[in-house]
Amino acid sequence: MAALELTRREEFDPAFLSLVASFPEGAKIRHCVQCGTCTGSCPVSYQMQHTPRKIIEMVRAGMRRAVLTSDSIWYCASCYSCSVRCPQGINLPEVMYLLRSIATATARDRSAIFYHCFSETVRRYGRLHEPALMLRYQLRTGLLGLFKNLPIGVQMLAKGKLHLLGRRIGGCQEVETLFRLAEDERRGSTGVPI
Repeated sequence: MAALELTRREEFDPAFLSLVASFPEGAKIRHCVQCGTCTGSCPVSYQMQHTPRKIIEMVRAGMRRAVLTSDSIWYCASCYSCSVRCPQGINLPEVMYLLRSIATATARDRSAIFYHCFSETVRRYGRLHEPALMLRYQLRTGLLGLFKNLPIGVQMLAKGKLHLLGRRIGGCQEVETLFRLAEDERRGSTGVPI
């Protein structure tokens, strides 16, 4: 694991690999040979803080906090190019989804909070409602950001690009059903709530 940067000993969680490998999606992660095929196949790896190969290396090293707060797990496009080409048969998009689920269930970093607020807003309105999303997000991360973003919100409101009252779509009940089915499926396969 020579590619890992020097990190303080307290930042390693030896049980993290066991946690990830205990789920069907993460079971093969121990067999990774660090060939870099996943990173070479990934269309968004150039945007990631840590490449897919490095994320696997970090999970195996027990770098729980660094993995769960990395933007890389959120950038995965789920195109499955990496998993199709992986010589060890690791389904990396499913591993990334598992890591996102663990992050939203346990971590309190800004990416996880935003992901959770976004899902709650879509679940409630059946579509994205920006004011509700930003209000939920800022209430959880600090109201100072709400005041920082107020000028752009006023401009969008003046141009008719923002509606304060959320309009629910006609099929909100179907969206709620989809969320419930996804939660049930996720709990059934991983035990980690969405």
